[in-house]
Amino acid sequence: MQPVQIFPVSKTSSGSPRNSHSIDAFGRIVLILLVCMQLICAGACIAETNHRVYFKGTDAELDVYTITGSLPGPTLLLLGGIQGDEPGGYLAADLYADISLKQGKMIVVPRANFLSIVENSRGVAGDMNRKFAGVSDSSDRDARVVEIIKELMKKSDFFLNLHDGSGFYAPKWESSERNPFRFGQSIIADASDHKRPDGKIIQMEKIVGRVLEKVNPQISSAEHVFRFNNHRTLSDDTKHKEQRLSATFHALTQVGIPAFAIETSKSVKDFSLRVRYQTMVVNAFLHEFGIIPDAPRIYLENPQLKYLIVSINGRAPIVVSGNDVLKVHEGDIIRIVHIEANYSRGLTAKVKNAAGKLNDVNRDIQITKNTDIQIKKDRFVIGNIPVEIMPGRPNSVAGIHFEPRVKHFSIRVNDRTFQIEPGEEFPLIRGDSIVLLEPQTNLPSDEEKSIRVDLRGFQAESSPYPTDDRGHRVNTSTDLQDKYGTVRGKSTIFPLQAKIGSRVIAESYIAVGEPQTEYMVLKVVNSGSFVIYPGDTLELPAHQVVTIEDIKTNIADKTPLFITMRGKTIRWDQKGSAGIDASKLSDKETPLDISRDGGHTIGRIWLKQGSGFRVFSKQSEPKELLVPARY
Repeated sequence: MQPVQIFPVSKTSSGSPRNSHSIDAFGRIVLILLVCMQLICAGACIAETNHRVYFKGTDAELDVYTITGSLPGPTLLLLGGIQGDEPGGYLAADLYADISLKQGKMIVVPRANFLSIVENSRGVAGDMNRKFAGVSDSSDRDARVVEIIKELMKKSDFFLNLHDGSGFYAPKWESSERNPFRFGQSIIADASDHKRPDGKIIQMEKIVGRVLEKVNPQISSAEHVFRFNNHRTLSDDTKHKEQRLSATFHALTQVGIPAFAIETSKSVKDFSLRVRYQTMVVNAFLHEFGIIPDAPRIYLENPQLKYLIVSINGRAPIVVSGNDVLKVHEGDIIRIVHIEANYSRGLTAKVKNAAGKLNDVNRDIQITKNTDIQIKKDRFVIGNIPVEIMPGRPNSVAGIHFEPRVKHFSIRVNDRTFQIEPGEEFPLIRGDSIVLLEPQTNLPSDEEKSIRVDLRGFQAESSPYPTDDRGHRVNTSTDLQDKYGTVRGKSTIFPLQAKIGSRVIAESYIAVGEPQTEYMVLKVVNSGSFVIYPGDTLELPAHQVVTIEDIKTNIADKTPLFITMRGKTIRWDQKGSAGIDASKLSDKETPLDISRDGGHTIGRIWLKQGSGFRVFSKQSEPKELLVPARY
C-alpha cells in the first residue's frame, strides 16, 4: 500500500482559496475514508509466514512455522512427528509449512521429535507424547520441546496431532487387525463432550461427525474410511489411561481447546496414500474451524537428492551428485556445505563413523578411512555417497569419480509394479507371479544394457538378454529353486542382483513366505455370522445350512481361491457363492480345504454332523454356538 500523500490546497481562478469551511469538511471526510481504508487493509492485506528455529544445530532442533492469513480468523496448531516412527503424520504436517491462507492462522510444527524421526524410533528418550502431564523433568532432553508445544497451545484455538496407528479401529471386535484396541484410520478424542471451567461445552463428537461427512465419501476403499474413536480418557473406567499424559489431553483439559489425534493406519503400506488421507482430514478440519487455505496440498513427491556441495581442506567447494564417489587423501578434512534436494526441510547428512551429532552439515570431518555420506529426508535415505581414500599422497587432486549405481529395481507382482531399493527386502507369498523389469540406474540409457539382472534361484529358458532374468514371468511356487535361497523364519530369501560382468553393483532380496488362511466367515441361513479358524472342527445339526461369506488369507486381494471337499473343487468367487449342507455330512470329520490354485492346501477346517451347533478348537474347549455372533 502506498503511503498517504499531502497535496497543496488548490485555488480559484482569482488565486484566492476556496471556502475554508467546505474545505475543512471535505478534508475531514477524506481523512476518515483514508483511515478506514488503512484499517481495512491492515486486517485484510497482511499475509505472511514466520519461521522460527529453536535449539538450532542440536539434536532437538525444532522448526515452527506461523502462517497468517490475509483475513483474521481462528488459530490451529498442527503437530507432526511427536513419535518418530509415524511418517504419515510428519510428512503430511510438512506440506502445511508451505501453505498460504486466505483466512485464519496456522502454527505448524512438522517434526516435533526430529532425532527420533531420523532414527525411525518412537522416541529415543522415551515417548514424547507421554510427557505432557504436570511439570516437565528438566533432565529429560524432550522437556524443552514439550514446554514450547504447551506455549504454542496457549496461542491456539484448536489442536491437531498427526499420527500413524496400528491396524484399523473398529468399535466392536472384528478381527485381530480391526478392533477397539487398534488406532488406525480413526480420529481420536478424549471425550464425546467436554465442559470447560467457564461452563462452555466442547462438542467433540459432533465436530468429528461433520469432518467424517466430508472425508469418507472421498475414500474409495471401504476398509480405509475413518471412524470416531472416543477414548473416554476422563472416565474412571477408560481403557486408555495412558492418554492422560498426552498432548491432546493437555490441550483439552488444561488449555481448554478442542484437540484431536488423526491416525492413519500403518497397515496402509503406501506412505503417499497415508499422507493423502491425513491431508483430507486436516483440510476438512480447516473448513470446520473457519480457516480458509489458498491452495491446500494433498500430494507428496518422492524425495530425491540432487547434489551435495562439499569443500575439501577449505578449498573452493565442489558439487557431488548422488552418482559420484568422493575421492580424498587420508587425513583430508571435508565440510558438507549444502544439501540440494526437491525438499528443503528435514534433510540431514551423516558421515558414517564420524563422532557427534545427528547432522554433519557445516561440520569439519577428518577422513581417515573409507566411509560413506548418508543423506536422509526425515527417516528416508535419499542418497549414499562413497568417500574413498586414494593411496599415498600423489599429485592428483582429491575430487569426484563416477561409479555405476542402481537406484532401484522394478518388479511387477500380480500385475502391480513396485520399486525396490538396494538392500531392501520385498515380501511375496509363494504362488505370486512376478516379472523383473528395467532397473533405474545412473547410467546413460545406451549403457544400461551392460547391467545384468539376476534373481538367484531362477533359471531363464530364453530372454532378450541372454544371461538376464528381465522380462520373464516367474511363478514363485514352481520356478524358484529353494537351494539358492536362505530360510529365515517362515520365509525363503532369494538375492536379486544387478551385475556388470561378474561384479555385483546392487543387491536386494525377495522374501517368499508361505500362503495361509487366517480365518473364514460362515453365515447361518436366516441368522447371524461367525468366524472359524484353520484346524477348527465345526459340528452342525442335520437340518443346518451355512454359507461361506468371506475367506481371509495373506495372499493378494482378488486372487482366485478354491474350495475342495470330498474330491469336488469349486472356485469361490464372492460372498455367499458356496455353502455347506449339514444333511450331507456324516458323524465323522470331513476336511474342507482352501487353496489358491485348486492344488496346494493353504487352510483346512473339519466338518461333521452332530446333535449340536458347536466349534471344536485346538486351543480351547468346544464352544456352543446357540446364537452365532454377528459379523
